[in-house]
Amino acid sequence: MTREYLSLIVGESAVKFAPAAMKIWPTVLLAGLLAGAARGTAPLTLYVSPEGSDAAAGTLAAPFRTLERARDAVRRASPDAKGDIEVHLRGGIYPLRQPIEFGPEDSGRDGHVIRYEAYEDEVPVLSGGVVVAGWTRDHGEIYRAPLARSTKLRALFIDGRRAALAQGPKAIRASGPWGTFTIRGAERWAETPGTALDGLRFPASALAPCADPESVELVQRHAFNELIVGVRAMRREGGETIVQLQQPYGAIAASLPWGCGLDPRGAFVVRNAGELLQAPGQFYFDRSHGMLYYYRDGEDLARANVVAPASLGLLRVRGRSRSERVHDLEFRGLAFAYDDWQLMELDGARGFVGVQSLGLADRYRADGNHHEDHYQGLDLPQGTVELGNCERIAFVRDRFEHLGSGTAVSLVNDVRASDIDGNLFYDLAGNAVNVGHPQHYDDHSALFSRSRWGPCTDDRVRDNRVRRCCLDFVQEEAISGFFTRGLVISHNDIQGTPYGGIALGWWWGNSGIPPSRVPRDNVIAANRVVDTQQVLSADGGSIYVLGEQPGGQIVGNYVRGHTRLLYPDDGSSGWTIRANVAEDGLLWFHAWTDRIHGLQVEGNYTNTPEALNRAAGVILRGTRFEGQAPPWSPEAEAIVGGAGLESSYSNLP
Repeated sequence: MTREYLSLIVGESAVKFAPAAMKIWPTVLLAGLLAGAARGTAPLTLYVSPEGSDAAAGTLAAPFRTLERARDAVRRASPDAKGDIEVHLRGGIYPLRQPIEFGPEDSGRDGHVIRYEAYEDEVPVLSGGVVVAGWTRDHGEIYRAPLARSTKLRALFIDGRRAALAQGPKAIRASGPWGTFTIRGAERWAETPGTALDGLRFPASALAPCADPESVELVQRHAFNELIVGVRAMRREGGETIVQLQQPYGAIAASLPWGCGLDPRGAFVVRNAGELLQAPGQFYFDRSHGMLYYYRDGEDLARANVVAPASLGLLRVRGRSRSERVHDLEFRGLAFAYDDWQLMELDGARGFVGVQSLGLADRYRADGNHHEDHYQGLDLPQGTVELGNCERIAFVRDRFEHLGSGTAVSLVNDVRASDIDGNLFYDLAGNAVNVGHPQHYDDHSALFSRSRWGPCTDDRVRDNRVRRCCLDFVQEEAISGFFTRGLVISHNDIQGTPYGGIALGWWWGNSGIPPSRVPRDNVIAANRVVDTQQVLSADGGSIYVLGEQPGGQIVGNYVRGHTRLLYPDDGSSGWTIRANVAEDGLLWFHAWTDRIHGLQVEGNYTNTPEALNRAAGVILRGTRFEGQAPPWSPEAEAIVGGAGLESSYSNLP
């Protein structure tokens, strides 16, 4: 990899490479290092470099080449280590073709920590991408290059800039449904029998059949969700093009209620077909011939760094149960870049189908009502980094950039006392951080066995900067959570999101099922959240909560933007909402139904007089309206100044 390529990911000033040539020491030296650590005579420190060798000793002069080799060396040493173990990664690119796995055997022991961290100020990049070279002109400004892969390509990066899937200049309105897809109810993904549309009809003048229909995606947006469904076949019938959907995701999408389901007469963005490659900055990958096409946007492709994501995620930290967790691991100063995601999969069908946030449907119900099954039919999208059954895991001052997963860091299940602290999240297909799972509503889970099931507890998401997130999956919020306990979301700096900024909680007051007794004592404090709802603006809020959450606090946040700024939705209760500054909102406070109750709302500052308060028994106490702000009063200005990154993290990019 070139120095120029690395600089596109992490910045030129941070790039330092290990020496190009290194003396390779015999592996017997590694055994000596491990023995010394076991005797307690010296702390164990290992080194890794892209210029190293996995046959080397793991020293500064003779580093390993891969993180996996260092992990395995740590496994040998940790049972007898008498202190922390540190693995220093030199700057450069560490190519991954599949996620690196960490299990219980990779845990720190006896109160000590195992730490994987950048060496000095160098930037190691765990990259799931492959470089695409050999570009030649196909015709006009469209160039092509060979790419060896068998799956759809959903993202491409040219000189660090995200390219776009090929699509037409405007959305196309469908003429109506086509065909019937029958669900018996016995399928592994079905909860009830039923019928649904099997396809859609489009005017042939607006959409002709594509040569590679199985790569085509249809995208439809509603007030607060976005559906992505795959195509299995296309054909011409008279003056129409028949588009058959990949099933069962087409049926699941069509069954969603609350105005969120696929509208067979609505507008669709049709994308990822060679016939639609019509504008600069777009790409299309022809799987049948292994050829990538790019409509040049002024780049010199002979010199450009072109990267195609390949690895399905980059890192997995997973215990085996609540009694066999991974623990005491830290990842510091690393960069995670260029991972791939092929959307949710059911029986070969692909899609992104859900009514809100990261709760995606993966089971069919004729009524589409996911409350009825206690959210057993909901799952999460793939995370670049996924954690489960673990505790005291930390990601500190890392960089998550140019990613394709549905979320960058996903604390999926039974993650305890862990920190996502002081990281940069930039240029993400999905959101930055998600904590918890819809199937934590109660302990009857289709996905997690009783020995594994556990809500995420006492975790902290602090001092992170989030920019350019949810670029593909626009219904997600920058930071989200489901049924959590003791979660602290504080001092994050979030700006410019397609939908919400921070969303925490699940379950609606009109759902017909009891509120979950899992969530409590969650805190959303001192965050800076501005300019949300840039794409989906008809609903949602900058800080949005759901469900009964006793002991919850929304305190000291600075929220700005022309939307609903502080939004406790249907069934919310248990929150104290105090000393926040809400600037330039459509509504500074939004509580639209009397199923919202038990809120303490007091001492907030706003320059927006409009609020909606239909909550039962809730009084907006001591609200200070400062119509000319900014500038704000000294009291409000202190809140504004204290929100966002703390001073020790002010040097984040």
